[in-house]
Order: sequence, then structure tokens, then C-alpha cells
Amino acid sequence: MGTTLNNSDISNAAHNALVMRCAKKIVTKKGMAILCVVVVLAFCLYDFVILPRFDSWGATREEAAMALPGDVLAPSVPMWRMTVATTIDAPPEKIFPYFLQMGQDKAGFYSADWLERAFGFGIHNTYTVVPEWQNTKAGDFCTFHKAGMGMRIYSVTPKRNLIMVTNGLEPNHSLPPGKWEMLLTPLFSREKGDYVAWDWDFNLFPLPGGKTRVVVRAFASTRGNPLSKFIFKHAFALPSDIMDIEMLRRVKMLAEGAYPVH
Repeated sequence: MGTTLNNSDISNAAHNALVMRCAKKIVTKKGMAILCVVVVLAFCLYDFVILPRFDSWGATREEAAMALPGDVLAPSVPMWRMTVATTIDAPPEKIFPYFLQMGQDKAGFYSADWLERAFGFGIHNTYTVVPEWQNTKAGDFCTFHKAGMGMRIYSVTPKRNLIMVTNGLEPNHSLPPGKWEMLLTPLFSREKGDYVAWDWDFNLFPLPGGKTRVVVRAFASTRGNPLSKFIFKHAFALPSDIMDIEMLRRVKMLAEGAYPVH
């Protein structure tokens, strides 16, 4: 008895045959060489074109190069540095309160909290200024994850600057109960003298007409083997860029009264 093939069977067979032909072409010396070239070119495009664009989103060349207060916290030349910026049509006193109340256990980070929750961070953004969260000071802790991970508040200059820091070269400072810093010890072994350090630096510059230039910088400084540095940079750089860009977009709308707060 013969077997009747329907259109779906024929389509699947044709698709499978096409996949097999493509696979056979790739799994040859020439195919593998072409694949390697494509991968290298794609990585170069990302590392030398796309990532630098996000690393300086909205910032001028002068702002990307300028010295900011948190730069002195880098224990060595940063392996990655981000400077993103925006101009907000509001004075610093209307903007700074949103940065003071950042944290997983406070107002969140004004970014895509649904995505942050999907990764288990437990963040729920608050888009109003809460007076009880306005007393942030040096020595406090900004929580990023519901498990207690976060960064230390290094300094606060009202209406002008807020700096957070994590430094693997300073592991013995006291932290609030249940809080911890992400020192990535599996990648950067203290026993070998390796470390990771980074800061998060928020700067507000008053402009004429009641406007404010907001410049946010983050850097990562490390000592470790090249593979550890590679993994760290490419796991954190682009997500950090995207988060900060979205955060500035929403803070701008909030300070200008354009964000739909419910």
C-alpha cells in the first residue's frame, strides 16, 4: 500500500532537506572558516561600534572625557566606562529626589522593572517622591536585588551628586544585616590578589532657564585573568547601558511632569 503525503509533510521534508544541505556546507573547512570570520566581524561590530555608542548615549565628547567626582574611586585604569547624559527641563531640586530614593526596597530604578522581576530582582518602581526615602546619606546601602545584593553609598552632595561604590580591595567594611556586595569571587579570586570594583556616579549641573544637565557615569576596574575580565565586561556593560538610558528617560519625564503616574 502506498503512502500519501500531504502538503505539510512535503513542506517539512523540504525544510529538513534544506537544513541538512546548509549544515553540510557549514561543517566543512571552508564553511567553518566563513563562520569564524562572521563571528569575529560580528563581535568587532558589537565591541567597537555598538557598545561604545551605548556607553556614551546622549553625552557629548567633552562629557565623556570630563573628570567626575567618582573617578577617584577607581583603583586602576577602568576596563569599562559608561557616561550617559540628558538635559531635563527642571531644576536640580526637582530631579535629585528621584535618585535619592533608588533601591530595590524603595523606588526601584525607573527602568524596565518587569524585566528586572523576570530575572528575580524583585523590583517594583515607584514614580512619586516619597519623603521617608529622602534621607539617603554616605554609609547607607542601596539594595539592587531582593536577596540583599547592592552597593554602598559613598557620598551625597544635595542637589548635585550621589556616588555608589563596590570595591573588592576593601572587603572588610561593615554592611547592614542581610546585605552583601557582588564581588564575583568565582571569577576574581581574593587569594590570587584579583578583584572587581565599580562605581555609579550621578551628577546634576544647573543650566540657564531652570534646566539641568544630568550626567551618569559608571566604571568597572578589575584585576584578573583575561577570560574573567571578558566575561565580566560583556555580561554587565550593555545591560547597564540600556538600564541607565531608560532610567534617565523616565526621570526626565517625571521631573518635567510628562510621565503618566497612576
